[in-house]
Amino acid sequence: METWIAVIAAVAAVAAAVATAVSGRFVQQQVREMKRQTDLQQSVAEGSSSPYVWADVRLQSRNGWNLEFVIGNSGTTVATNVRVAIEPPLPSDHEGMYLDAMHQRLSAGLSSLAPGRTLHWTLGPSPDLVNRSGSLAHRVRIACDGPYGPVPVSEYVIDMADFRESVARHDGTLVDIAREIAALTKKLPDQRKPFRVEVATDGE
Repeated sequence: METWIAVIAAVAAVAAAVATAVSGRFVQQQVREMKRQTDLQQSVAEGSSSPYVWADVRLQSRNGWNLEFVIGNSGTTVATNVRVAIEPPLPSDHEGMYLDAMHQRLSAGLSSLAPGRTLHWTLGPSPDLVNRSGSLAHRVRIACDGPYGPVPVSEYVIDMADFRESVARHDGTLVDIAREIAALTKKLPDQRKPFRVEVATDGE
């Protein structure tokens, strides 16, 4: 009898051990899943509140003729220590000293770039820049810091040959409107000089 009791106790102990092991593995899985969810939520929060710095070559809207290099921040927070490397450097045939200074400043790093802010540098007339011989591709590498530390580096190619055969548009700006108003104003009588108003009456 005692032997059977010992056997039953041993079986119960083994069953309890197996149940504990299974329960332990289940708890470990739950902990790992909770950690994964926490990390995912933190990653989403950091991504939604991180700066998004970009660079591009565009037609200047004020004339639709010159090309310009533009960098901006489309994110929701301030980008700091913004470094932009361009290889090979953008051509400086027309704006030499200014573009050389731009390359040096971007390589050293901008102190900050606020959300919605853009910086523009004139490169020169688009026909001269897009009709050069050889490769017109420039690799851009952008690095910066955000509220949570370094932002993942962005790297891509800007190829000026993509502008070939495209339509150059001038959409107009507030400057154009101001010029038209100024031109119309010059045609109006000078209000500071006296002028005579003739009124026609019946019978005259």
